[in-house]
Amino acid sequence: MKKPVFSTVLCIQLLLLVAVGSLLTACDGNTELMKHTLDGDPSAVQADLANGAPVDERNNFGWTALMHAARQDQTATMAVLIDAGADINAQDDDGWTPLMRATTKGNVAAVQLLLQRKADTELADKNNWTPLLWASNRGYGDILELLIANGANVNAKGKNGRTALYLARNEKHNHILDVLQKAGAK
Repeated sequence: MKKPVFSTVLCIQLLLLVAVGSLLTACDGNTELMKHTLDGDPSAVQADLANGAPVDERNNFGWTALMHAARQDQTATMAVLIDAGADINAQDDDGWTPLMRATTKGNVAAVQLLLQRKADTELADKNNWTPLLWASNRGYGDILELLIANGANVNAKGKNGRTALYLARNEKHNHILDVLQKAGAK
């Protein structure tokens, strides 16, 4: 009796998909704390910390659990991590901070929490982009106003010399231009 080719091919494809998925998950080096953070489970994160998980342990890209939580706008998990002593200004291998991660995703609540907890608005990534430059580039007016209200430099420049005004103008974010000009950007 001849075996159906379709089911054999389907099984091979499924096995390959599972194998590749496992490799991709393993290659980032995320810790259990990070995995629970990514799951959005503050109580599991709290349990990990109570069991001695290092709050600022890094994955293969220099990310911390707080960076993951900020990127996903998980404010309850962020509060647990910060209360446990997470470095609110930690920078990954590219210089990104939790505030940058939250800013680039447009996560207003995460940005608010980080600013309330005194995140540094002037830390820059490897291209010398600050959260304010990212907010201007992405057109996130609410976040831009929060950053300005918390002392962000409206005249910051990236390595390429581009300012927040330039980025907003280039992306046609007129509402951002208005906010920046009112705040004294040149």
